[in-house]
Amino acid sequence: MKDSLDVIFCKLLRVALGLSQDFPYTPTEQEWQSLFTMAQQQSVLSVVYNAFARLPEESRPPRQLRLRYAAFVESKRGRNLLMNQDAARYTRLFEERGCRSVILKGQANARLYPDPLSRQAGDIDIWVPGGYDKMRQLLIDTGLISEDEQSPRVFRHINFRNENGIDIEVHHRPADVSFRNKEFKEVLLTEFENSTLTPEGFYAPSIRFALIMQLQHLYHHCKWEGMGFRHYMDYFVLLTHSTEADREFAWAKIKRFSLGHACAGVMWVLGKVFALPREQMLCPPDKRRGMRLYRDALEGGNFGRSAPRNQGKRSTLARWLRDRKYELSWFSFDPLNTVLGEIHYWKYTISLIPERIKRRKMFL
Repeated sequence: MKDSLDVIFCKLLRVALGLSQDFPYTPTEQEWQSLFTMAQQQSVLSVVYNAFARLPEESRPPRQLRLRYAAFVESKRGRNLLMNQDAARYTRLFEERGCRSVILKGQANARLYPDPLSRQAGDIDIWVPGGYDKMRQLLIDTGLISEDEQSPRVFRHINFRNENGIDIEVHHRPADVSFRNKEFKEVLLTEFENSTLTPEGFYAPSIRFALIMQLQHLYHHCKWEGMGFRHYMDYFVLLTHSTEADREFAWAKIKRFSLGHACAGVMWVLGKVFALPREQMLCPPDKRRGMRLYRDALEGGNFGRSAPRNQGKRSTLARWLRDRKYELSWFSFDPLNTVLGEIHYWKYTISLIPERIKRRKMFL
């Protein structure tokens, strides 16, 4: 094969999503194994598996190799069905208490895929507007957490694992930005009213809500952990379901929240990986910033778990220095939010010093 493995992988993803039939390769069994390994690292193996029915026989992986992953793919389909049922169950449970909720990201995105059950699900994210105290009391009243359960205000959510082994994150705010955060929340709260009840039985946010919120979420994780192709694929699917008016609205808000450079980098990645047409992009793509995101995604996989910087044991000080350096390396993407984020980090760290001294855990 003349093309590099990542180029072949991107073309395979396009075939899997029904975007293209162009796959002029006949990989060896070893090359297919490498492609499968990449799909596993990116948490898109179930989607990639859909490509095999669309490929000519001579381009498909060996039957034995396909069978090796068939059970895994089928289990993910079953998990998606179970997660849809649980998302609907919690929606009804909260609504009975007078609280409207909306499902964020995962299951709301999955229903927009060509094959909704093929998206590899993580956890269920639910937003219940009204603030931390209201949300925590709701979870206590419904018996989902106990009254003495620890749930610090510093987090955006309270999480628990249900009887089906599914992790649930109930958010009291869906996302944050450092700059114009109050306005950011107001935009999302206004768009919350445009959420719709899905046939699956839960409320899904509007495309405009999802484009704004998930761009911030994607960039946040790029900075702090890493973000693989699964989340870029989510954003691509959102854009293919958006109207021109949706994109104009989202781009105006994204610029206002100082996320324009990050958005331009994401647009380049979506063009590179999924061949997203320019007319469906939120803004002109930025190759320089996009290459940084693309390399990080290839190297780190889903949530950066395969990234070299996250491998091996390091001392607390070495890990802290690495994290601070990595955070500041995003300055060219978002100078304002990077500086404000560092200020917030130091204010928060300093505020914890008395408690850490008290507990004899004085570390950064």
